[in-house]
Amino acid sequence: MIGICFQINDWVLCIDENKLYRQDREVSAEPRLINLLHFLAEHAGEVFGREELIQHVWDGAIVTDQVVTQSIFELRKLLRDGREENLSYVVTVPKRGYKLVANVQRLDGNPYVSRQEESTASDVCLADDIDDVEDAVPEIVFPAGPLTRAVCQSQQPKKSSKPNVSRWRLNLLNAIWIGLVIVAMGFFTVQQSQVRITQVVDTHLIEFKFQDGFHAQALTHELADGIAQKLMADLTQVSDYRVILGKTAYSSGILPGKSIMVRVNDKDGHEFLDLELKNNSSDAVLFSRQYPLDSQHLASVLKSAEWDVMQALKIPNAEQQAQRLLVDFPRQPAALGLYVRANHYLNVADRQQFQKGIYLLEQVLKLEPDNHYVQAELLIAYHVQQALSPDQALNQDRMLVLSEQLQQVSYSPQAVVQPRIYEALALQATVENQVEAATRYLAQAQGLRESVLSYVLQGKHAELKGDLDGASDAYSEAFYMDTSLETYLLCENLVFHSNLKSIDYAMYRSVHPSVVRLL
Repeated sequence: MIGICFQINDWVLCIDENKLYRQDREVSAEPRLINLLHFLAEHAGEVFGREELIQHVWDGAIVTDQVVTQSIFELRKLLRDGREENLSYVVTVPKRGYKLVANVQRLDGNPYVSRQEESTASDVCLADDIDDVEDAVPEIVFPAGPLTRAVCQSQQPKKSSKPNVSRWRLNLLNAIWIGLVIVAMGFFTVQQSQVRITQVVDTHLIEFKFQDGFHAQALTHELADGIAQKLMADLTQVSDYRVILGKTAYSSGILPGKSIMVRVNDKDGHEFLDLELKNNSSDAVLFSRQYPLDSQHLASVLKSAEWDVMQALKIPNAEQQAQRLLVDFPRQPAALGLYVRANHYLNVADRQQFQKGIYLLEQVLKLEPDNHYVQAELLIAYHVQQALSPDQALNQDRMLVLSEQLQQVSYSPQAVVQPRIYEALALQATVENQVEAATRYLAQAQGLRESVLSYVLQGKHAELKGDLDGASDAYSEAFYMDTSLETYLLCENLVFHSNLKSIDYAMYRSVHPSVVRLL
C-alpha cells in the first residue's frame, strides 16, 4: 500500500492507515494523535506553542490548551509503548512549547507492508517453479527390444496404493468450520435476547459542569470554573451527596442523578451568573436562576447561590450552612475575586497556568495575610505543583512558614477549623514522614467531608502500610470524583511515585488507551 509514511526513530508512521509500526508491533491511534505526530514529523526539531498547534493541527478550531496538553501526554505514552527505558520523542521547551526530538525520514511507502508482500510473492514464485519442474519431466519411451522394455518398466515409479485422503480432510475441516459458525450464531442470538442494563442512575451523585470555551474573555471562563469548584467542595461538606466534575462523557455505567450547570454570561457589558439544577432521571429543571455578578458583591452572590442550591436539594438549615462555609473566605472583594480565579488555574496540569494560580493565592495573602483557609490552599498548591512537575524546585522556606501557621490554628480550641486546613496538614505531615500525625489530620478532614485530595492521601497511606488493595480503592474513588489527567498525576506522583500500572490497572488503562496487555 502506497501512502504518506515517516520513519521516526524505530517507529514507522502511516498517515493513511492511522497506524504506527515497530518490529512486530502494530498500534492503531486516534486521528488527532496521528495528525499531531504528522505535523511534528513534518517540522522535526522546530518548537511550536499551543496556539500554533491549535492553528495547524486543529485548523484553528475552538479547543482549550488542556486538549493540547492531553494530546501531547497521550502521544508520549503511545510512542513509549510501555518500554521502561527513558525514551524521548516529544519534549517540552520551557516557556516556548513542544518539539519532536527524533530522527525523522520520509518514506515512499510502508516498509512493513512491503516486506509482507515480498514474502507472499516469493512463496508464490517458489510454488510455480516446483510445478514447472514437475511438468518438465519427460515421459519414458519404451524401446522395441523386450529386454530393454522390461528394464525400463522396472525403473518407473510405482503408484501409491494408499487412497487419496486430501478431499476427505478438506470435507472434515469444512464441517468443523460450519459447526463452529452455527454454535457462534446461536450463542450471540441468546446473548442479544438477554436484557442488558447499560446505565444506572445514582440519585446521590451530582455532576457539576461549567461553561467552557463559549466566551472571548478568559475571565468569564475562570469565574465559571472557580465558582463550580467552590460549590462542589461545599456541597460535600454539608450533605451526603457525592459529586463529580463533568470533564468526561460516559457512554455507559453510573449516570449522575442530578447535574448543576454553572455559566458566566456577558450581556451588554454586564456579567451574570447562571445556575441550573437538573434531574437527569426525569429531565426536569429543578432550579434555575440568574445573579448579577459584580466584583464588589461577589461574596453575597456566592452566599445566595449556595443557599438557593441547598434549598433546591432540600438540605436542612441551608441559610446557616451557606453562611458558615464563607466564614474563612477572603472578605475583601478584590481578594475574593483573585481567590475564585485561582481555583480555576489550580485544577489544570499545565505548569505555567498552575503557577499563575499560586501567584494569585500569594496576591490574596498580601491583601489578607492572616487568612488560614487561603494559607491551606497555598500549602497544598505547592505540593501539587511538585507532583505535576517533578523537576520544579520547592519553596521549602515558604512551605514551612505556612505549615507552622496552620498548626497553630489547629491547636486553638476556639477556632473553627475547615477540612481544607486538616487536608493541608495531613499532606505536609505525610511528606515529613510523620505517619501518626498525618493519619490523625486525615481522619479529621474526612470526618467533615470527602474530597479528591483526601482519597489520594488515603491511597498513599495504604501504600506505606503495604495495603495495595486499599490504595487501589482510594485512587479509584479519587479518579471517579474527578476523572481528569490532573487527578491521575496526583495519584501517581503526590508525595512519592506510585506504580499505578500494578496498583490500579483499570485507571492506568483508561489514561493510556494505546496500551496492549499481552497474556
